[in-house]
This record gives sequence, C-alpha cells and structure tokens, in this order.
Amino acid sequence: MKTDEDPRKTAGPDEPAPTVMDPTRLPSQDELIGQLLNGRYLIQHEIKRGGMGVVYLALDQQLHARPVVMKVLLEEAFQSEYVVQKFRQEVEALSRIDHPGIVGIIDAGELQNGKPFIIMQYVEGVTLRSAISPEGMNLERTAGLLKQIGRALAAAHNRGILHRDLKPDNIMLQDLGHGEEQVKIIDFGIAKVKDSVIAPSTSLNLSPGTVAYMAPEQLNGRPITAATDIFALGAITYEMVTGRKPFNPETGFELLQMQQTGVRVKPADLRPSLPIKAQEVILKALSFAPIDRYPTPREFADSFAGAIADDLQTGGFSAPVDFVLPPTQLSNEETPLAKAPPGPSPKTLQVPFRAAQPPDPSAAQFGPGPSVDQLGLGRRADGARKSRSMFPWIAGICVLVLAIAALAAWAIIRSRTNETKNPPAPAATDRLLSYGLTVQKMREGRPYQDPFESSGQEIFENGWKFRVHLTSPQAGYLYLLNEGPSAGGATTYNLLFTASAANSNEPPVTANQKTETAWMVFDEHQGTERFWIVWAAHAVPELEAVKSVINAKDKGEIGDAEQAKAVKVLLEQHSADKTEVQKDSTNKQTNLKGHGDVLVHLMELEHH
Repeated sequence: MKTDEDPRKTAGPDEPAPTVMDPTRLPSQDELIGQLLNGRYLIQHEIKRGGMGVVYLALDQQLHARPVVMKVLLEEAFQSEYVVQKFRQEVEALSRIDHPGIVGIIDAGELQNGKPFIIMQYVEGVTLRSAISPEGMNLERTAGLLKQIGRALAAAHNRGILHRDLKPDNIMLQDLGHGEEQVKIIDFGIAKVKDSVIAPSTSLNLSPGTVAYMAPEQLNGRPITAATDIFALGAITYEMVTGRKPFNPETGFELLQMQQTGVRVKPADLRPSLPIKAQEVILKALSFAPIDRYPTPREFADSFAGAIADDLQTGGFSAPVDFVLPPTQLSNEETPLAKAPPGPSPKTLQVPFRAAQPPDPSAAQFGPGPSVDQLGLGRRADGARKSRSMFPWIAGICVLVLAIAALAAWAIIRSRTNETKNPPAPAATDRLLSYGLTVQKMREGRPYQDPFESSGQEIFENGWKFRVHLTSPQAGYLYLLNEGPSAGGATTYNLLFTASAANSNEPPVTANQKTETAWMVFDEHQGTERFWIVWAAHAVPELEAVKSVINAKDKGEIGDAEQAKAVKVLLEQHSADKTEVQKDSTNKQTNLKGHGDVLVHLMELEHH
C-alpha cells in the first residue's frame, strides 16, 4: 500500500484548492478523487477496487495531512441490503477491537443518500501474500509473524468477532524499520459479530469467504466458531512454510473431500528442514473436525513457534551414531538415464553414473601383526634392561612371558581381521538393507543452503542434486538401476551401479560397508523417478550379464532387447515377494527386509 507520491502533499499557492463535497448529491466513484470529505479527508487516489467496494488513499487535514484509508461501497453493492449490513458490521467489529495487530478505525459516516464509508489506519507495507516465496519463508520469521497473527486474532475472538475470510491477502506487514515488522489484519467485511447491534444474524444461509482457506464447516454452511479461523490460519501457515496451499481443488465440493481425507502432501515433504513437531502443529490446525484443532489461535501460534525454537536450540541434528564404517565405495564416470522415447518426456532425470571401484586393499586389509612396541612392551623391556645387572634372570623371564602374550594378542587380532574381511554368512535367509539420500538444494545452478539427509519420502524440486547411500550388516552383491519411460511397450533400463570385487570368490560389498552413488540431478520435467535396488547374497546372472554396458560408450544403457527383457522379468518376479519397508524418521533412512537370497525394492522419488 506504499505509494510513489508523497501522501502528505497538499495544495500549494498556485494549485487549485480541494473541492468541498456537495452534500445535496451523491458523487460517482471517480468524482470522489480530489474531494474534501466532511471538511477533513482529502481524497487522493484509488488504491484498489474489489467486488463490493473501493479503497482510496486520503489525507487527514486535521492531523497534519496524515495518510489514511477510505473505504466506500460500489454503487451496485449499495443496492444489496446484505452487503450494506455487512459493511456497517465491519465498522462495528473494528470499533470493538483495539489491538496493534488489527488495522485501526478512525472515523465512519455516510455520503449522500446514506451510502456508508469507513476511514481506517493507513498501513505502510506489503501483504503477506507478496512476502511468501515459492520455496517458503524463513522459518524463524514465519514463527515470529504467526505469533503476532495468533495474538491479534485471539483479541478479535475475545471481543466476539470471527474474521471468516483470513488469507495472506488480508494480512499486512507494516515496515517499522531496522528489520522489524508489525502484522495488521485487515478486511473484516464479512466478519461474524456476536451480539451485533446492527443485526441479530449475519449468516443469511450464506458461506462467505475465500474457498481455498475455508474450513469444512464453513463449506458445509454449518455454524462457525473460533476453530474456523484457526483452520484458515493453519492453511496460511502451511503456505508460509512451503510456498503452496495444502489443498488445490477445482471446486468447493472437491475441497471438502480433500479436507476429509487429510493433507496428502505433508509440509516436511516440501520443506525437509521443517521440524516434525512443527509439522504436527500445522496438521492439527488443519484437522477436519473443529474439536480436534487448537482451542485458540494463540495456542496454535505459540506451539508452532515453540517447535521452531526447540529445533534451533538443538541445531536440528540427531545424536551421532557411534560406530565406524569401512571405506565408502565411490565412482568415476557419468552416464545419462535410460533412453526415453522420441519427444519430451514427462519425467526425466539427469543421472551421473559412477562405476564402482574395488575397495582399497590397503584400507580393507590389515597389515602385519602389531609389534611389541605397538603393544606398549618396548617401555617395559627398557625398564628391565636398567635392572638387568641386578636381576638378569627375572628380566629374561619377563621378556619371554611378554613375547608370548604379544604373539597371542597378534593371533587374536589377525583372526578378527579375517572375520571382518570374510564375515560368515548369516544364518537366516532374510536380506537386510538400509538406504537414504543426501540432498543438495540448488538455486540458479548453485548450491543453496547446506545438504540435508532424507529417507526419500519428500517431494523434491527440479534442479536439486541428490545421491543415494546404502549399507547392510551383511555382505553381498548390490545393483542399482533406473527405469526409463516405455517406448513402444518396451521398458528401458540403465545400470547405474554395480560393485566389483577384488577377489571373485568374495562378495564385492562387505558387511557394514557404506556404498554411495554419484550426484544425480532432477531436471525440469516433473514426475516420479523409478529406481530398482537389488541386494543379493550371490551374484545375479541377469545383472552380471549386462555389467559390460558400464563403459564410456554405452554409459550403463541396457540396449540389448533380450537382456532388458530378462532384467524386467527378474525385477517383476522378486518385487512380487513381500519386502518389509520401515521408515526411520530419526536417522532419515529407509530400512528394508526381504525374504530369500534376493531383495528387490522399487525406490520412487517425486519432484516438481
């Protein structure tokens, strides 16, 4: 609502004096500009025009040309008894509330023939709508603003006022300077006023409001309560956090069905850095039944702000796991995804491929057994030599005993080393595997914020980079494939990863070894990417047969139709076996348990 002109500018000596409004006739909306209303308010220009009224900027001549806002009904709206009644109730509502978070009323009156107008506080700032970015607002700022909104709305409720049309467009952010801002809730044009002196009832069997932010009871035309405004505030908070609305229906009936089903895309799916507790607060506010929501907007706002504050105090990190992993297996080449059919694909992924390298022998194997000095025996031998002149036979016995102990310790460590290199096969036939993602947000081709861990359940943005890391307490054979779009009924596959063993008689992936892919990138085509994970106790012939496609020319693409068909049969056959899937939110990973020697799991990643 900021203007380019100085709102305090008044007529100079060479300028025409303002026109005093003729009380004998009703001016048109355009004629209002330049008029002096009630000998006090000099109307400057139109700010905005809605379906029922027009808002003007005016200058209060009695208060040093202070800018104010004048709201007046359109001629068509003035013919509706209901609209006129609601306009007068807006005056009543604003007169009841005195709170810094709600726009203040200064004056009210009537034009000729009884047409009402309101003079309100001029708020220098922007709407909340304009402050919400596509990726969502800063969480700390969101929490601070929400606390202000919650308190202002609670003040209105305490005065018997229900807003009924709460949305980002009706919340102003007043710039106080020095980085501070003050919330101002505006537009109480369809508010419900308890014990109104204007009219005993304001419903008239209507469901006014903005559909996207309406609560279920509002859509159904049922009685509304404070919980109705809390639902709208929950929808606003979801949008502040994620940059999008919780529901996107085409009709009010479709919205009601979505609300009854519940929020499908959770806030943390779009904003992975959002604390789970904060997500639970938002979803509670969006509960279908009013009784399941927060009792007051202040309690809702404080709960959200508390969840954000707690996360900041803990740094948003889980306690570290105290164990050591063998060396990570990396890669060195890049390859595109499985070849798509001609024409634009609705879901395409740029996948750099890195061929697996054998584990570094120097890292995977242990050197010779520890020396006597490494076991701390050298110092004791030196001490023995100092006393050798007095007790040569004692020193000799000590050295002999210590040498035997050293050999025994070396033998034990050597045995454990061999067990680490060649772990015994698990007694059970179940295959166990855990995987997670490391995700890097990207903005204009550059990393944005720090990478974060994900279990793969979020909805990611186009252009973001990610890599998959996998680990298992068992040794085995690991394969990762990407399924491309079907062309003429034939599914295409790219072999993205397969491990190679230094010793052909041993599994290439050792127990507890962390295996990690190269960085992959979601491109601009939204969709769901399909990755097949194969984790087997023994080499899989169908996949071993296509390992040769991992080269500079083929770059992982399984071009042979018969081989691709064999791979497809393999995946379909083993994916039919029930694999147990457990989401570990604490460690940001997905745990798999397959029955049999071969575990096959379809990992789907959605992006837009």
